[in-house]
Amino acid sequence: MTRSFISVLIAGALVLVASLLLMYGCIYLFPGLMEEYYNSVFRSSSFSTDWLFYVHPFVLSGALLWFWERYKTTFVGGAVAKAIEVSLVYGVVAMLPVLLLTFSAINVSFTMVLTWFFYGIVQAALAGWVFAVRHS
Repeated sequence: MTRSFISVLIAGALVLVASLLLMYGCIYLFPGLMEEYYNSVFRSSSFSTDWLFYVHPFVLSGALLWFWERYKTTFVGGAVAKAIEVSLVYGVVAMLPVLLLTFSAINVSFTMVLTWFFYGIVQAALAGWVFAVRHS
């Protein structure tokens, strides 16, 4: 139990740092894309919900640890290969359907949806790597 909790904390912290770096990297590299966030479909910054951005990596890491523990015997290769496989499974099974729905229902560009998909793959790969190293 303690090992799992520590793994979730490590993975969550790593995913949070990567999320912040990716966010600021996107702002710097794709300023036009970032202007889409000024669209009225997005909530303006609100202290009542901003904390969810910081909690999300830990919730995601906990869910991915559950997935990892259940299916770790099906992943082959070293820690990096396993992490990539976990992230691709997560991307196709969990993210692709919801992002397709989001794209069809909300006025966002395909490029924005692709960045969300890439962002999620990176997050899952980092968490998967932590779990592959600590729980194989």
